[in-house]
Amino acid sequence: MRGNTALRDWRDIVALTGSIEELIVAEVAATAYHPRTSKHSDTQSSVIIRDLLAACPILAQRAATGEIVARLRHHQQVGHNDWVIDIAIGTAAGKPLPPDGPDLIRMTAPALIQVAIELKSIWTEHGKARRNRLRDFNAFHSHARQYNPKTVAAAFLVVNASEYFLSPLNLGTSREEPITRHFQRAKSTQQLIKETIDIFRSIHLRNTITDPEGLDALGVVVVEHDNLNYLRGRSQYAKVIKKYKELQKATRVAPVPPGLKVGDPLHYTTMIQRICNTYDERFGA
Repeated sequence: MRGNTALRDWRDIVALTGSIEELIVAEVAATAYHPRTSKHSDTQSSVIIRDLLAACPILAQRAATGEIVARLRHHQQVGHNDWVIDIAIGTAAGKPLPPDGPDLIRMTAPALIQVAIELKSIWTEHGKARRNRLRDFNAFHSHARQYNPKTVAAAFLVVNASEYFLSPLNLGTSREEPITRHFQRAKSTQQLIKETIDIFRSIHLRNTITDPEGLDALGVVVVEHDNLNYLRGRSQYAKVIKKYKELQKATRVAPVPPGLKVGDPLHYTTMIQRICNTYDERFGA
C-alpha cells in the first residue's frame, strides 16, 4: 500500500488475520521478510489504524465525517529536521470530506498532526538492533515534543524470537553464514528477547503534557519467524537450501513468555488504550 492509498487495499487481509500479531505472522509466512520494503510497515499501519478507530469513539466519529485524516510515511518539517512519521493522524486541511465508500478514514496529509506513531522491528542481531531502535524512539518523541507538546507520540515494535534468522542481505555476499543464530551458550533465545524488551522499559511513558520527555504509548509484539521461506523458489541458492532445510520451523505468534501478558505496560492493547485516552484528554473537546 502506498502512502496515500485507501485502507480498503488491505481490508481483506486485516479481516482474515484478526490481531496484529496474527497479521504479521500470516504476511511473513506467505511472503518472507525483507528489510528493504515498506510493505510490512504498511500492513501493520493499516491494522493499527483499524484498532484505534475501533477503540476510540471520538477518533472514529471524526474519521467518518472527514474531520481527521491519516497518512502513512508522512514527512513533516520540524525546525531544520525532516520528521518522518509512519502513521500521522490529524485535522483535515480545508473543508472536511468523508472517506470514500467503505474506507475507514480518508488517506491524505493532515494539516495539524494530533497522533504520530513510529513503527520499528528487530528481526535479527538483537544486541545491535535494540540500541538503534531505542535511539530511534527517543529521537521520534523529541521531534513530537518540538512540533507540539500536545501531539500524541506513540511507538510500535515487532521483536522476532526465533532461534535462527536468514537475512536476504547476507545472501550472495562474502559472509560465510547467511543465518544468524540468536541463542548463545550462556543465554537462551527467550532470555535474549526478555532483555531486548526490557531495554525499552527505560523510555518514560508520559501521562500529561507537563511530564518529562518520553512517549505517550509504546506497544511490543513478539513473533517467531526464521525467514528460511525466503529461499523458496530461488534455485540459485540450492546449496544454502540444502544446508538449512532441516532448520525451518513454522512461523507463529510467540507464546507468553517471551510474549507479553495483557496488562503489561508495553502490551499492544495497552498502547492502543493509552493513545485513545491521551487523545480524548488533549483533543476531545
